[in-house]
Amino acid sequence: MKPILAVVAMTTMLAATGHALADGDLSRANVIDVGIEMGSNSDGMYLKPDSYEFVTGQAYRLVLTNVDEIKHELALNEMGERIFTRKIEASDAEGNLIVEVKGTITEVEVGPGKTVEWFIVPVQTTEGPVEITCELPGHYEAGMHASVIIK
Repeated sequence: MKPILAVVAMTTMLAATGHALADGDLSRANVIDVGIEMGSNSDGMYLKPDSYEFVTGQAYRLVLTNVDEIKHELALNEMGERIFTRKIEASDAEGNLIVEVKGTITEVEVGPGKTVEWFIVPVQTTEGPVEITCELPGHYEAGMHASVIIK
């Protein structure tokens, strides 16, 4: 009888622990939207705003919006080594999901007039500012870069 009670007690404890872990999933709780506009104007090309600050353990949805008539990309560079990507989503004009991508991703290309959502959780701080960039030929030189700090 004692072994059965031990198994029941262990099963109850594991079930309770599993529920507690699900409730504490920081990658899905209190997601903060961060807009990143990609475009160009008479001054050159840009990422707006040109600086960002993130906190480790906080979930973010990077909303990458290309307001231009040409494609742009966002390369995370060193920041990519310091985050966990939950997923990337793209939807059509009616809001229907087109694609959801999961795994290690360090760069996303966004078509003209399109928006992509990149869900991240920073997991490691930076020593100081690091750069996110557009690595398409000539875009970085035209001004497509911004600084990021992860605290």
